[in-house]
Amino acid sequence: MTVADRFTQDSLEFFEWLRQQPGVTINPKINIADFRTRGAVALETIDQDEELFSIPHTSVVSIYNSDLGRYIHDDLAEMDPWLSLVLVMIYESGQGRASRWWPYLTILPSQFDTLVYWSAAELEELEGSAIRRKIGKDEADAMFISILLPLVTAHADLFGEYAALIKSPDAKGFFLPLAHHMATLVMAYAFDLEKRNNEEEADEEGFVSDDEETRPKGLVLLADMLNADGDKNNARLFHNHTCLTMTALERVETGEEIFNTYGELPRADLLRRYGYINDSYKKWDVVEIDANKILEIIEAHTELNEPQIINRTALLREWDVWEDSFDLTRQSGSRVDLYDGFDPALLTVLKVFTINEAAIERFKAAKKPLNPSIDLATLVLLQEVTKLRQGDYIKSIAEDVKLLHDNNVPGRSRMAIEVRLGEKEILASTLEYVNQKTRDMLTQSNLGEGTKHTSVSNSPRVKRRKV
Repeated sequence: MTVADRFTQDSLEFFEWLRQQPGVTINPKINIADFRTRGAVALETIDQDEELFSIPHTSVVSIYNSDLGRYIHDDLAEMDPWLSLVLVMIYESGQGRASRWWPYLTILPSQFDTLVYWSAAELEELEGSAIRRKIGKDEADAMFISILLPLVTAHADLFGEYAALIKSPDAKGFFLPLAHHMATLVMAYAFDLEKRNNEEEADEEGFVSDDEETRPKGLVLLADMLNADGDKNNARLFHNHTCLTMTALERVETGEEIFNTYGELPRADLLRRYGYINDSYKKWDVVEIDANKILEIIEAHTELNEPQIINRTALLREWDVWEDSFDLTRQSGSRVDLYDGFDPALLTVLKVFTINEAAIERFKAAKKPLNPSIDLATLVLLQEVTKLRQGDYIKSIAEDVKLLHDNNVPGRSRMAIEVRLGEKEILASTLEYVNQKTRDMLTQSNLGEGTKHTSVSNSPRVKRRKV
């Protein structure tokens, strides 16, 4: 049997097994298909709002349904939702055919291109991108070793086929790759679930938090096999009291693929979490500007002294505007909104470092933040910040474009080039716009047609450079 035949056979066996599970309903108009990965396809025309399938809560792979909860319930309940599901997956995998989800576990992928599996040389291809700081492999290793490994070692016999290896002298060497494997599956396939009533903790005023970080997670059979597309999303998973239902958001014609979506996710995060990129997510690419780079520009391009910079940074923190980083986004078409498409928080931060001390004291006394605006002084700082951020990338846009035309560039390198190229394009278009906006303002000022927004006479001197 060929690999393709085995893939198809496994898919059919899983699909038939799933149909037979109590409470599961699957629309006969859909089937699993091979799109290089498994996906769902319409066998007949599907109407808008038509139910595609329904999976009862009791069939979801989660801490609520796994037998592991019978043995270490309190330990699971105290864990981070992501970590507890990783442990459940390790347990269920160790049960082999005895696991109630065995037919599902056997069709999950065994190899990944997520960034945690890239070599140091491969990660270097992401030069300049902030995504390299978000991989979190060392942090994950620390959690697996400090939290999961002692628990697994103390209850080794619970983990079935893995028990002997967990008891071996090289338990850590065996466990870490296994934990990363399951963590990758959880990151790529898990859905946020609704909290059970007894898990919802109200605050002092009686309100219940809906923080996604604290919501339980689970693997929803079949739902996690839908591929995602930022442009073609035509289905969505809905929660109710007894089940999770995938519903068509629009009419789906015969032969068309059924797509879920990851939301507005940049391609860098798509690569980190799922191990691939898709051009439909290109419009949500971002470039992160580290706050320290902004401070570096403030020190070099204004005449503010250190106490003044510290004072203004503290004020921004009071306004809940100062962040570790700020985003520059890809703009489509002309910039027509109030802030010309820029993050208002970033504009507020830059603006605070351009106004004089008297204005700072007025804002302090009023205890209200200033409104972000685009004036000449702010543009000068934004220009310098953008140029500084460009320096983090080694190759030029032209060099990356040339590399993408080389068919010998391997897959991971190609994805890295696509990501960093998208970020360079954002910086280039930002700088082009800022330069043009600056020239326009200077022209208006020279003609005596400037507005109050172009005036910098009451600001600390910003060292202006030729555009």
